[in-house]
Order: sequence, then structure tokens, then C-alpha cells
Amino acid sequence: MSTTISKTAALNSDYLKVTEEVKEQSELDKDAFINLLVTQMKYQDPLDPVDNSEMLAQLAQFTALEQMMNVAQASQKQLANGMIGKYVEYLYKDSETGTSEYLVGKVDYVKVSGDTPVLGIGDVEVNLEDVYQVYDSSNIQANTTAFELLGKTVQGLVEETKTDGTKESIIIEGEVLGIEMKNGNPYMVIGTGKEKVSIDFNKIQNIVDKPSITGKTVTGTYTDSEGKVQTITGTAEYIRIEKAGTFVYIRGEKEGQFVNFNHITLVEDK
Repeated sequence: MSTTISKTAALNSDYLKVTEEVKEQSELDKDAFINLLVTQMKYQDPLDPVDNSEMLAQLAQFTALEQMMNVAQASQKQLANGMIGKYVEYLYKDSETGTSEYLVGKVDYVKVSGDTPVLGIGDVEVNLEDVYQVYDSSNIQANTTAFELLGKTVQGLVEETKTDGTKESIIIEGEVLGIEMKNGNPYMVIGTGKEKVSIDFNKIQNIVDKPSITGKTVTGTYTDSEGKVQTITGTAEYIRIEKAGTFVYIRGEKEGQFVNFNHITLVEDK
């Protein structure tokens, strides 16, 4: 009898250990639930097995849990698919700098990674849980004019502080790729990566109907830090007009580079 009691105690100890591991999870998913159920059956006391009615009740709970999770996943996918073609405000997390900011962009496609819907917005992919707000014709009010600039080429003013402390107004011309909301005000996002520019909507001066160079594939030359002349080919994301001259930001395959407008050697139409 003592041997049986000792064995049962050991089995119960293992069962309790598995139970505690499951409880440590933030939520009980269906895999954890079935693992708990199988472990309970494996380590049940042979002298006092689980009652059949109790086992059926546990199986019914598992089935209900699985059905609820399937419904939740289907609802998430349906919600994500309904965002295609709409503009959303989302939390963008820069993996290089570790910073986060809220941006606005158009949802181009939806794919499912595991059980989580992922939205394709421009050249980034965003988890559904990082979407803060969905904009459509029914809730775009104060920012309607700002949203109408998405995809268009504009000219706007940004103020920069030079190394000597003086301020200079710079003219930026480029395609509006997104919108940032800062203190409730829309800012037009032009360019990508580290050299992107945000322009206050109120500082937009003009809409360019027929851009001469922005958005096109161009080739230009520049002098690198070692004094060598280099050639770069890529997309002309925007033009920067300042006192020192006019410069084109070209996004190449690996990185971007500012090139003096006079050093552009080739412009190709899309």
C-alpha cells in the first residue's frame, strides 16, 4: 500500500507541475488546454480515475474553446480584409532606431502570418493589433483636404536650423507617401527611410501636376567622403531647394544619396 501511495503522490506532483506551467502563460490557448487534459489523463490515480461525465464535460469545454478561437481568428481576418483600400493610422516601429511613431497610409493588401493578419502599407507590413484608427468617407472630416494630397506631388516649406544657429526655409518637392499626426495636426510625409521629410499641411504651397523629375528613375554623380566621384541610379524621391543649391534625393538599391541637380545625367520615365 505504501508503494502505491508514493507512486500516486509522485504522479500528482508531476501533474501539478504541468498545471503550474500552464498557469504561467498569459492566456490559456487551445494547445495548452489539450496539453493539460492529456496530462491529467496520463497521470490520473489508477485507484480513483476521472469520472466519465467529468471527462465529457472537459472535452466539451475544449471544443467550445476551440470554436471561440476559430470565430475570433475569422473575425480578425474579415476585419483586416475590410481595410484593403482604406487609409489607416498605425504605430510604426523602426527596427533600426527603436523609435515608434504614428503614421497614416493606405492598406494595399492583407496576408496571414501564423494566425495574425498583417497589413501591407506602402513598403512596410503592420500587425493588425498596431492599427489605431481606420479612415473612410464617413469619418474623414477635418483632414479631408490633407488626405486628398496622398499620392500627389507637392511643394512645401520646412524650416531648418543651421549649425551656426541661423534658420533657413527649405522648399521640398515630392510625392506625398503618407500622413503623420502630430498634436492633432496632419503632416505630409515625403521620402522614405532616414531622409524622409514631414511637412506641416499648412506649409504646403503648391500641387505639381506634371513633376519634371520626382518619382522617376534617374542617374547622377556625387563626390563621396574620400573625394571620389560615384554614380548612383534610383528613384528621385524629392527635390530640396536651399540657398546652397538644388539637390535631388535618389533612393538607390542599398542606400540613398543627395545629388546636385546639375549633376543629374539621365532621367527615365516610369
